[in-house]
Order: sequence, then C-alpha cells, then structure tokens
Amino acid sequence: MAKQKKTVEVLENYVQYDENIVNEFREKMYSIIPKEYFQEKFDKRTPNVIKVATIRETTGYLINRSTEPDEVISTSIGDKDVVVIPSRKLKSREKLTGLVLCRKFNVVHPEIEYNFIKKSGYLANPNSIIFGDSVTQSNDSVGLPSRIIYEWAYSIRDKDDITEELTHNALSEEGTMWDKDEGSQRQSLFEVQYIKPGAYFPQFITFYDITPEGFIHALISHLKTTRYGAQSNVMDANMKNEIVAIALDTFEPPVSSYLISKEFDGDVSYENVKEFIINKLNENSSITVKHDELKDIIGLIGEYLKDDEKLKQLYLKMLDDSIKYIVECKILKDKDVKKLLGELGV
Repeated sequence: MAKQKKTVEVLENYVQYDENIVNEFREKMYSIIPKEYFQEKFDKRTPNVIKVATIRETTGYLINRSTEPDEVISTSIGDKDVVVIPSRKLKSREKLTGLVLCRKFNVVHPEIEYNFIKKSGYLANPNSIIFGDSVTQSNDSVGLPSRIIYEWAYSIRDKDDITEELTHNALSEEGTMWDKDEGSQRQSLFEVQYIKPGAYFPQFITFYDITPEGFIHALISHLKTTRYGAQSNVMDANMKNEIVAIALDTFEPPVSSYLISKEFDGDVSYENVKEFIINKLNENSSITVKHDELKDIIGLIGEYLKDDEKLKQLYLKMLDDSIKYIVECKILKDKDVKKLLGELGV
C-alpha cells in the first residue's frame, strides 16, 4: 500500500500587513524607478543597481579623525590636499538611524543594540538585511552582506580652505583653569582640527537587490541623520544630506566621489557641484533620475513620513520579507518564527 504524502500547510505571510497600502506604494515607486531595478522580496543577486548621488554639506563643525587625534583625515588629489570621510563613519550613523526607525515600528528584536546581536534569529529584521549584520555574542558565525555600498567621501575644496584648528582646555572640577594644589594656571591646552560649516562632500550610495520598501528605509535613514564624526553627543547637528540624482544601470556606473573631486574645476557652489554630478551620471548611466522625477521620489518619502500608519505597513512588509529570507537561508527555523514574533510584540 502506497504511503500517503503528508500535507504541509504553507503559511503565505508570517506577518500581517495591509497589501493595498504596500501595492499602492510600489506602484508610485515603479512610476519613477522601473520595477526591474527592484526585487519583489529579498532574494538572489542580480546585475541591476541603483546608485544614489548625494551632496553632504557640513552645517556645523565636524571632527573627522583616525590615527591622528588632532588632525582630519586627508589625501592628495592632483595639486590639492582634500579631506576624506571614510565610508564606515557615514554608514554607521545611518545604520543606527535605521535601527531607531525599526524600533519605532517594532520590527526588530527588543534585545538588539547597535553592533550587539546575541542570536542568529535576531537577524530577521529589515535593518540587518539591508545594511548587513553579524552575530556578536554567541558561537554562531552568521553574517549578512550589506545590500548598500557606501563610498568614501572626498571634499571638493582644499583641506586648508575648509578646516580650522580650535584650542581647547581641560578645566578643573571647579570649572576653571586654576590649579589649587600648585597655585598656578593649568597648562592642559590642546588643539583639534575641525571641518568648518559649508564644506561639500559629494558621495554615492549603491543599492544591490533591494526591495522598494528597503530602498525607502535606507533613504529615510540617510536623509534623517544629521550628526556625524567624533564627539557627536556634544556637537551641533553638523551635516545635511541632499539627494541630487539617482543612476539606474546594469552593473555599477564608474562614477565616484574621488573622480568628482578630482575633475571638478569650476566655482565651488552647491548648484555647480550638483550639475557636475548629474552630467557625470548622464555620461555613464543608462538612466538618470533627476530634477522633477527626483522631486517625486523626495515627495514620496515625505508623504509616508507624514503618515505613520502607512509607513508602519511598509515596515511590517519588510519584517515579513526579512523573516522569509532568514528562514530560507536556514538561519531561523520555521517553527521558531512564532516565538520571535511574540517577542517582537507583532
């Protein structure tokens, strides 16, 4: 007698969300960026890329240092010495903003802290899938590659034109420079080199195999981050990010922040730098989303930021896609999903 096949119930969605809101959002996004540049869900790699050009403008003093405690990071390009901001210093801040957004909508495990993940199953969240992550506290050697590539950012102007050294002092407990034990003025003065307000740093952020919802999550994280560099807890909001164009292509267009800094030779103003970037993308990309079409993207982001309920549905969709991907990768077992959702409170 032939054995009967066991019937397995397939759960279509782990997380319930409003499909009408998600579909409406996707239609709006596809009307600006064609559908083929996105994935329906987090899946295998494809050659299509979305390359976002942004201009980062300092709006306050910024400390950007590495091995030298009192000097900014710089390098020579041709006959000028420019300031360089490593990609990790930019991405880490925006990934943290993304984590805060995910917490707002309860789509990340409550025990996750930035760069502190106890269990592999906790990787089932939008921020880890999009920005990349790894388990840090258990014996699981699980890591997720980032679907966003950040470049190093190079200044347009020479280091000497955009930096300033300021002198600081280490005050006593009384808040003065007087040393009561020695009966004299303390000599604990030190200098720090800052990037001044008004410096432009063109940069590119490239997306591989992103969903429409993942794309908007990353853009919100980028646009809403305003504090970068060392000592950001005692500094003003010191950077404004503005997207100026989006390139669409099969494989990544050969345009970089380094090349923009190297080849730009006009008067340094926001509009001149913006047009130079757009022209370079036009020369090297199949499609460039710019001007009015770009305003539609920014307007779409603004629309959903003003409507928490609609934005929440997009995050629930991302959570569902994240769980499905982690289960498919055999990082999380199907039977453990219910427990995870209970811990999330979804």
